[in-house]
Amino acid sequence: MKTMKNKFNKTIHLLLLIAVLSACSVSPGDSDPQPHPENPLVQSYQTSAIRNSEMILTVKPGEPFDGNGKTAFLAALGQEKQQFNVNDVSYHFEPVGEYSYRIYRLTPIADTILNRIEPMEGVVLSEELIAAIQKAQQENHLTFEHRGMLYVLSQGKKAAQVSTVSDVAVASQYHLEAYDPADNEIVQAFEFVLNLTLALEQNARNFSFQGDRFGVLSVPGGFTISSSDTELIAEYSNIYVIPKGTAIASIPLTFKNLVRDAIENDKSSFTFTNSSGDVTEYNVEELENAWSVSTAK
Repeated sequence: MKTMKNKFNKTIHLLLLIAVLSACSVSPGDSDPQPHPENPLVQSYQTSAIRNSEMILTVKPGEPFDGNGKTAFLAALGQEKQQFNVNDVSYHFEPVGEYSYRIYRLTPIADTILNRIEPMEGVVLSEELIAAIQKAQQENHLTFEHRGMLYVLSQGKKAAQVSTVSDVAVASQYHLEAYDPADNEIVQAFEFVLNLTLALEQNARNFSFQGDRFGVLSVPGGFTISSSDTELIAEYSNIYVIPKGTAIASIPLTFKNLVRDAIENDKSSFTFTNSSGDVTEYNVEELENAWSVSTAK
């Protein structure tokens, strides 16, 4: 794992790279979208693409997990630790599939001093739970399950502690993009992201959210999310496709998917058909830690 200093340096380098790519593609006087090389009435997309390696956090509503929490999480991740503290609150995280983590807040229920387990005030521990705690200690486990609940062993200020957990956030290198902005509220919801993450960990083809079923399809560069009636809802990917300059406010997800497919399959070019039926050929040039996408000459 890299240190926090390296992570911040990497982030700064990434932002500078995007700025350079954008600046190189547009002259100071450019304000209009790039025209199609053969038909000036057809808009073309000049873009850059990068593979994200930074953590994107989706925080559960009501949880006071701010920038300090993210910084502490990244520091623990870099130090190969699964626990950290922020504002006298203890947290624990577990890997969930590839490149994702589930962050929990810990609520202590007992202290463990030598071979004694002393419950917190107002807490009653069953003999079965005490036995489960002792077994986890003997086997040097950080976590254990008992009757469907997850428990965490951690080091408190004076003694080792046993805690219950509650969800705080999901961290992932992948980001969700909705096809329709009206669906942003759904796809950015904590429970939606969590259920999707758990489905991916289990290689499931669908998951539930608020009584609806959503499909998960693996595609080059990520996953396509669809509704129960097979309508495309969102794309989940760690490849950012970014417009060069400020002339184009947004890029169709169908175009981004073609860019991601080209990157994943080492294609040097692809064609894109817009909603009017106009076909444009694009070249894909690999740069250092990035790709440049432009219309074919």
